[in-house]
Amino acid sequence: MKKSTTFGAIRLLSASLALSCLAAPVLAADYSPYPKAGIYDASDKGFERLLTVKPDGKFTLEVSEKGKPGNLRSGAGEGKLSDAPGGWNFSEGRCTMTLKRAAGGMQLHVEACASSWGDVPFDGKYAFQGEEVAAAPVKPALVTAPSPKAAAPAPVASTMPAPVAEHGGAATTATAPTSTMSLSRKEWKDKWGNVTAEFITGHFVQVLAQRSGDTPTGPGLDHYSNAAVIVDTINDYEKATAAEMAKPPLKQYALPLPVVTAKEGVKFETECSYGKSAMAFVISIDSFGKGNILTRKRVSGWMLDNKLQLTEVKPASKVKCPQTSAFY
Repeated sequence: MKKSTTFGAIRLLSASLALSCLAAPVLAADYSPYPKAGIYDASDKGFERLLTVKPDGKFTLEVSEKGKPGNLRSGAGEGKLSDAPGGWNFSEGRCTMTLKRAAGGMQLHVEACASSWGDVPFDGKYAFQGEEVAAAPVKPALVTAPSPKAAAPAPVASTMPAPVAEHGGAATTATAPTSTMSLSRKEWKDKWGNVTAEFITGHFVQVLAQRSGDTPTGPGLDHYSNAAVIVDTINDYEKATAAEMAKPPLKQYALPLPVVTAKEGVKFETECSYGKSAMAFVISIDSFGKGNILTRKRVSGWMLDNKLQLTEVKPASKVKCPQTSAFY
């Protein structure tokens, strides 16, 4: 009589089911409906293309034409991805974007997005470049006017990384971390004052500030509670739609301000230059000395690099400003 294998098969099937049940929670915990967070690059000889994906599925897509400064095309989009068969997608109005899994990255395709994101070629194979570097948040510096008997003012402690040494060994610049500020275009327009504005690679860049409520004692001195730099694809907020004004600009950076006494004021020195930067400026402290002579002390220098990242210039004396520079 042959030995039956029925009971053995049942035991093996039961063990297999038990293992699958144990593994299921692990697989569920590892599952994410979004692509791997990080930076993806699809740049070629004509355009620079960068796609940044956050862990929560939010993304920013930036495309800038390469070449000499002038009428270079650029575009940018943002939103949140949704899980889809074989990849992910995004849609807003007629504008749609699809991402498909590809070796080493993702294949990106957009349709009907030119009117809202810009008329540039977004499509391409975006290769994974690595995780986005986490940065310490920068909070707007609140300025208070200390008593005239207070100790001499000192600049706000910097939240920037240590300066980067050049080949010659001298520390020069350090890239500022992206701010956690998230204001709408309407809030920037209604509650902030413009210091200066420039066009850089098809983007509209503004330095903005908010005046503080206290009144300096010296003539021509100004106190501010907050300062910031914003980068956007829209340059005329007056003509923008309500839906566009409800959205935030492309980039938002908070600027640290120095603490000043009632006899001192903060000045923004603009129309400056540093290296090949198309936009640089200086934050200084103004005060009146003996004989009511105005003195100016530079506190920090700033510039926007070719990737529209805010960068602190150290020392600030390296920023060159014309004597006829505009002040705010």
